[in-house]
Amino acid sequence: MPRIFPFRALHYDAAKVGSLDSVVSQPYDKINEETQRKYYERHPNHIVRIAKTKEEAGKDKYAEAGKTLERWLAEKVIVRETEPALWISHQVFKFNGETRTRKGFVALGELSEFGKGGVHAHEKTLLAPKKDRFALMTATRGLTEGHIFMLYGDPKNAANAALDPFAKGPPALEAKDDYGEIHRAWRVTDAKAIAAVQKDLAARDIFIADGHHRYEVALQYREECRRQGLKCEEPETYDRRMMTFINMEDPGMVIFPTHRLVSGLASFSVKDALKKLSAHFDVKDYGPADEGQRRELMEDLRIEGQVKHAFGLATPDGGLWLLSLRDEKIAETEIREKRAPEWKRLDVAILHSLILDRVLGITAEMVEREEKVSYCRHAEEAWAALPGVQCVFLLNPTKLSEVRVVSEKGERMPQKSTDFYPKLLTGFIMNRVSFAR
Repeated sequence: MPRIFPFRALHYDAAKVGSLDSVVSQPYDKINEETQRKYYERHPNHIVRIAKTKEEAGKDKYAEAGKTLERWLAEKVIVRETEPALWISHQVFKFNGETRTRKGFVALGELSEFGKGGVHAHEKTLLAPKKDRFALMTATRGLTEGHIFMLYGDPKNAANAALDPFAKGPPALEAKDDYGEIHRAWRVTDAKAIAAVQKDLAARDIFIADGHHRYEVALQYREECRRQGLKCEEPETYDRRMMTFINMEDPGMVIFPTHRLVSGLASFSVKDALKKLSAHFDVKDYGPADEGQRRELMEDLRIEGQVKHAFGLATPDGGLWLLSLRDEKIAETEIREKRAPEWKRLDVAILHSLILDRVLGITAEMVEREEKVSYCRHAEEAWAALPGVQCVFLLNPTKLSEVRVVSEKGERMPQKSTDFYPKLLTGFIMNRVSFAR
């Protein structure tokens, strides 16, 4: 039940930077060192110079990001709209050989604590990313260059219906991302349409899809500004955060799985692991793996996952297995954490509790410290990583219905439980707190 507001967005001036393709990026948590290097080389005004500034000896990277932002604003590389607006957001992308469009809109959402004001989280957060984002937000005086991806449920699709008439002409902003997907945005200043969207969203709960760290940092930044007694000019206040709202019922909704790569264990024996796993899992052995057997495993994983909790397991020597939990009741009885039954029935919860922790000794605390486990989106990445890791666990994607029910129960899934695609672009539409002068 959040209140939403139009705002005076910040965005690049295409006349100054050329195609927006060359200056926007994937979210900060998707930018590794190699991607950061490529972004730096791509354009001198690339958003990475603010969103994920390079470390330089003797320099505070957050202060440098703040200076870069001020320079680009002064040079009008980045400009602010003069009139508050909602922004229609369309992502056009390929999935399973077909073209899809995911529709939503960008607005300021009023911040509220989780469980209050109809805002729900579903994923655990880590201290280091929150510390990083808070330092950046402070240094840039309330800049939000990346989005919080919010979900809401509406089978009638009322908000998009009110906005659709304004998305018929050329978009105000357009960019192609690193994967070739197209992002388009149209500004909407029509008071009647804005009021219709505000009324519709005020009656709905919203669920964070991506951006849990950014939401918690926004709450932290709000409290720090209140502590300092800072004043703002409407509508861009520190009580609000830029968010992209997308209907769960939208036909463009896609969630990818996030596979787990395990490395750094002092001792690992797949034979011993399989022996322990056989107490609760049926194990199908595919023998020494070739490309055809890997495809067979992934298809079996997809089919088995429709009726059971199933995982793929692969090792660098070509080992390949399908693990299927014999009975869902095992999860409810064997997972010892005090959690709702819906949480215990999540694939990621079963993997982390019954396999990573119980069998391999990788505790929840180790995962939170980002030890022993890393992540990838596509099976092809997992196969490519195998020579350098001890084993890989392959998963099916988390279902939207699971995200909703776990959020409503006030539970948090393990990290990297969901991977919504496409990601919302950093540096495409931005906002900054308007502090009173």
